[in-house]
Amino acid sequence: MAESHEALLAVTLRHRQGAHTLDVSFRTGARWTLLFGPSGSGKSTVLRVVSGFVTPDAGSVIFRSTVLLDTARKHICAPHQRPVRSAPQSARLIPHRRVLANLRYGLGGGAPDSDQREMLEALLDLFRIRSLTDRLPDELSGGEVQRVSVARAVLSAATCKGEAPPLLLLDEPFSGLDTALRDELAPELHRWLAARNIPVLSVSHDIAEAFLLDAEVLRIADGRIVEQGSAQAVLAVERQRLLRHLQI
Repeated sequence: MAESHEALLAVTLRHRQGAHTLDVSFRTGARWTLLFGPSGSGKSTVLRVVSGFVTPDAGSVIFRSTVLLDTARKHICAPHQRPVRSAPQSARLIPHRRVLANLRYGLGGGAPDSDQREMLEALLDLFRIRSLTDRLPDELSGGEVQRVSVARAVLSAATCKGEAPPLLLLDEPFSGLDTALRDELAPELHRWLAARNIPVLSVSHDIAEAFLLDAEVLRIADGRIVEQGSAQAVLAVERQRLLRHLQI
């Protein structure tokens, strides 16, 4: 398995899920790493292990040389103590709070300072949600809820106080978006996060998304990482197959 970066994140885990076993090991130092594979392959479980919401049968998670999980030594860092921010696939907003209040929740409560307000303003434009700030969650479409959820996680990561930015976990962050909006938003978000040195581990089964993000791809199949590298190297065959299908 190729590795071209000094590792920011190292994950090893073995976990039984019903009749299937997830047996994953990888190291990555890329600014954006994408877990790519079919539904049910264990991608989301990997994110939940990294975030601390699932403890595997055995494994370890190390981020920026800090051990977040080591089952052999019975060391388990609680989710709220991990330098991690996340947006799940099933986007959840606080139902009785308007969009702006939901976003400010990502700041940890209290009145935002000038830097936080500036960051918030920038993300309203990046995610195309400025016109939604006064709406309640039940007044939004599925794609709008997803954009607000991801924007809130990004805001939390970008304004996190600490020596280094946290790891941002995004589970299908562009689901529910039409193709044109996704094609605009994905590379813009990549550039915005890279400029702030915020590393991302995301999940997708969308080939086009992997190429748009210029991500380091971890291809997962049958519960294992079977290939790691650039989207161009790892997904070349899948891309050609998709292009042939579209031409039919």
